[in-house]
This record gives sequence, C-alpha cells and structure tokens, in this order.
Amino acid sequence: MNTEMPRRSFKPLVRGLVICLLAASGLASAAAISEVEPNDSFGGAQRVSVPAEGLSISSVIGQLAGDWSADVDFFTFQATQGDTPGISTVGACPGFPSNLTLYDSLGNIWGNAAGNCDDGTEALINGVTLPATGTYILGVSSWSHTFLENGVVENLDAQTPGGAYQLVIAGVHNPTPVPPPTPPTDPTPPTDQTPPTDQTPPTDQTPPTLPPPSSAKHVPIEVRHWHQDERDLGKRNGRDPITVVVFSMTTFDAMAVDTNSLTFGATGNEKSLFRCRKEAIDVNRDRRPDLVCYFKPDVASFQAGDLNGVLKGKTKAGEKIEGSAALKIFSRKPRKNHHHKK
Repeated sequence: MNTEMPRRSFKPLVRGLVICLLAASGLASAAAISEVEPNDSFGGAQRVSVPAEGLSISSVIGQLAGDWSADVDFFTFQATQGDTPGISTVGACPGFPSNLTLYDSLGNIWGNAAGNCDDGTEALINGVTLPATGTYILGVSSWSHTFLENGVVENLDAQTPGGAYQLVIAGVHNPTPVPPPTPPTDPTPPTDQTPPTDQTPPTDQTPPTLPPPSSAKHVPIEVRHWHQDERDLGKRNGRDPITVVVFSMTTFDAMAVDTNSLTFGATGNEKSLFRCRKEAIDVNRDRRPDLVCYFKPDVASFQAGDLNGVLKGKTKAGEKIEGSAALKIFSRKPRKNHHHKK
C-alpha cells in the first residue's frame, strides 16, 4: 500500500498548518510515555492509549549505544473507524533507518513506510483511513527487518544497528477514552460539623457531575497540504489555506454536511472556515462522494507541537458531527527519490 505523499506535499512550509517534528522539544503538546520491554512480538505488543493530543513514546531498538541487535518493537492501540492517523519515527536518524508497519488485529497490513538516513528522512505513515473500530498494531524495526503479514518479521535472525528513537502517533479517536477522575472527598468531617445520622453530605459538598461524552457522530477527516488546485484561494496573511477532506462512509454522506456550520482548528471551535467546494470529489477512490473544505490558518490557532486538527459541525438534518486527524508530520529534508511501497 502506498503511504507516501507526493513530493510537493513535503515542502518545508512550517506556516501554521504543517508542524515539523525534529526533536523531543517539538512534541511538547503530546502525551509522553516510555517503551516497556519485552514488546518484540506481534502477540506481545505493548498496549498504549493515544489521547486526543497525540502520543510520543520514547523507545530503543537494541541498546542506547546503537550496538547491533535483532530487536524489533511492537505497540498496540485502539482507534475508531475512519481515523486517519499520522505515525512517524523521530530521531531514529542518523542512528538507523527505520521501518514502520501498521496492522489490524488480524495481522493484515494497512500501511508501511521506510526511513532513509542518507537524506535525513524518517519513516512516516500518513493518509491511511482505518477500516473499522478496534485494535491496531504497529511494528518498528531497523532497516533489514521487514514486516510481513500476520506480524512475521523477515530476517529476524540478522543483526542491525539500532539506538534511541521516538514513535509519534496522532489523529486517533480512542473509542473508549478514560473518564476524568472524580474529585476525592474527605470522609472525616471536622468534629464540630458532624453530618446528620444518614451520613448524607451537605448539598454544597456533593461532587460535581461529570459531563456526558460527546453525542456528536464521529466522521473520518484528513488534513492535507493545499496543492494550489484552486488558484483564486490565495494566501491568508502569508500562509497557505488548510485543506480538510470529510470522507463519506456507508452510514454517512459527507455531502449532507451543512458547510456553514463547520469549525476547525486546535480545539475544533475555531471559526476558521474559508469555503467548501460545491462539487463532490472522490478523494480516496472508494466510489463515495467526499467533501473538500478550506480553512484560514491564522484563525485555526495551531501552535508548534500540536499534532491534531479537530473539525466540528452538523448535517443539514441537524445531527452534530465531529472528526479529528493528524497534522502533517515530516522531516526537515525531503526525500530526493521516492520509492512507492505497494
């Protein structure tokens, strides 16, 4: 499966939309955890939870010193149908060129990518729309360890250089988010304020009720780089417009969206809509009509380190919708020669 974007989408345009992740300091907005060994098999993948702001995992192939080894890493996470995650290694180069492979729970491959340290390009999976809500597994390896179907690793007995890297996962809508904890209450009241015999706390001390989860329908979106396909759009305060695709699904028609209701940005509440195309375009070639809209980057309010963009709105029938997707993640130097993986 081809998971690489065309050459023109890798131009170093760090102007509001495209966030360049070059080091750990660039991931300040993402949650951060560390790798836990052993996680070197498909069935023994480390379970991680990807929050709305994205996740950065500090990891090591082999040893920190970069000694040669046969180590590979697997991570597993939950995602929602229609998610279009952005997944990248950061900091693997110059130590080792990395391989990335994305599986579903049955071992089918949905995306793969390879880094190239000769020109400083990290491995990147971007633009893959997940087919179902459930479990997904990521394999990370050094260059000679190739991932096959069912989590099989080719040349696993061969040793290759390794070292430290960070794995960044963004644009994932967790189907079972962890609710915020209920504020604790002091079970022992002051002596001079003994509660009634029924032990019912005063009304003004009752813990607040947590808000219910969002009732909005989750819809698949993808944040894209503008390809100058509509020349009259121009720039907004010197910045390219942000292109967002809303994809149709079996149970959702993107062209039924009330485009005037759309908001998009770092929180999803930013009134950044410029305009939407009137005609439908089958962007992902699944024979369903997709909606393409353009947003004002200076109003979307993205900051360095943001990994996700959030879209909110409603359909013409009044149903609330919400979607999130990864912003583009790329390395400083564009790859000179692209070899598309099938």
